[in-house]
Amino acid sequence: MTLVTAVLAFSPEIVLLLAGVGVLLFDAIWPGRGRVERWITLVSMGLAAGCAFLVSQQPALYGTYFSGALRVDGTMTFARLLFMAAGSLVVLSSWATQGEGDTAEYYGLLLLSFLGEAVIVSSQTLLVLFIGIELLALPCYALMAIRKHHAGAVRAALKYFLLGMFASIVMLYGVALTFGALHTIGYANGLFPAPATLGAARVAVAMIAFLFMFVGLGFKVTAFPFHFWSPDVYATGSTPIVAYVATVPKVAVMLALWRMLGPGFGAAYPLGQAFIAIVAVASMVYGNVVALLQDDVRRMLAYSGVANTGYMLMAFVAGGAASGSALAFFLVVYVFGNLGAFLVVMALGVDKPVSMKEFSGLGARNGLVAAAMAACLFSLAGTPPLGGFFGKFALFKAAVDGGFAWLALIALITTVVSVGYYLKIASQMYGNIVAPDEGDAAGSAVPSGRLKVAPALTAAIAICALAALVLGAVGVRFLA
Repeated sequence: MTLVTAVLAFSPEIVLLLAGVGVLLFDAIWPGRGRVERWITLVSMGLAAGCAFLVSQQPALYGTYFSGALRVDGTMTFARLLFMAAGSLVVLSSWATQGEGDTAEYYGLLLLSFLGEAVIVSSQTLLVLFIGIELLALPCYALMAIRKHHAGAVRAALKYFLLGMFASIVMLYGVALTFGALHTIGYANGLFPAPATLGAARVAVAMIAFLFMFVGLGFKVTAFPFHFWSPDVYATGSTPIVAYVATVPKVAVMLALWRMLGPGFGAAYPLGQAFIAIVAVASMVYGNVVALLQDDVRRMLAYSGVANTGYMLMAFVAGGAASGSALAFFLVVYVFGNLGAFLVVMALGVDKPVSMKEFSGLGARNGLVAAAMAACLFSLAGTPPLGGFFGKFALFKAAVDGGFAWLALIALITTVVSVGYYLKIASQMYGNIVAPDEGDAAGSAVPSGRLKVAPALTAAIAICALAALVLGAVGVRFLA
């Protein structure tokens, strides 16, 4: 591959790098021009998405680069477009919330974090994967604390940083063990070869290495029991950044994990498959049950994220090409559903806890935002005909076809449980319209008056809700 070919293949990332550095330099030269920096960020994301589409139309640009360390292919194109769509929604949601003093840093770090996600998805070696995770994590740590005048944001960033650093160390130890067991850290064709080629001792070390690496990656995707940082961080961090951290990085790590393990990992390594199955079940059960007990909506969404990670891990247990397609579709559904829910929470309070009570009468106070919240929540719950139903159906079907009907049954039961806490919010939004509560009417804690939401944030929320509906139409193909 020539240098020109590499530049064209990675043109989306080059655009983001130049834009991220450019925003920071622009603020240093012409400070206090937040509106321009916002537009630079939004336009650069659109340009990066356009470059990603053009790369996808040139099959000659697909392949490995830099001595096989990075790969550009259909998975990379899928990730790029999804990242830019989610990133644009985060920018829109932040349009009226970032002060002029931190605008450049906010958008610059946001743009640079996408470089880490691109490296994570395109990586073909564990070392490059680790570098990508750190390239993503470092801007996210800073972004979480960017509203430094809010004590909660600083505490959230500190906890996120310390626990993230610990997870990275554990993962790096797993990488070292992997090299010792397999004599390679590349996974162009899957990291783990057939067990027969290794011998019993090396297989045992390889499984120990896998466990260490999974701990590090499980932290990033909030799988049980590596999720313990997320409820506190989500509850106290700045809402736009929490919405971003809760969705986009999870997509990048899940796609990288699928590349690393490959569709045949479970069949070749039953111990690893059993471990993932246990984590998946624990995540689904624990996440949904604990979410049912929450009153703080941010914490509820954190535990909901743990549960949804369990559903995603079903694809790794089942294996096969169908599981890969189901996982990709579910990731898209999850991004728009989860992002939309967090953005509605942001509409009720950017930097404060939001309880169930604050959704009281939202259907009357702002019908569009309430309807969008209902669409996003019921999509996450897997209610037809929204996208979440078909995403979960595809994962359940892949599990049954792979011989794991018991896993699909557990997932189905926990999905029913999840409807309970999503309905709590819906009943608050519309319950007072259907049957007003006299006790609430007499109380002063119940919100009243029309909820005013910034136009850009309203647009982002509406797009997420519309995506839940459109993905429902697209997901019908999984019924075949």
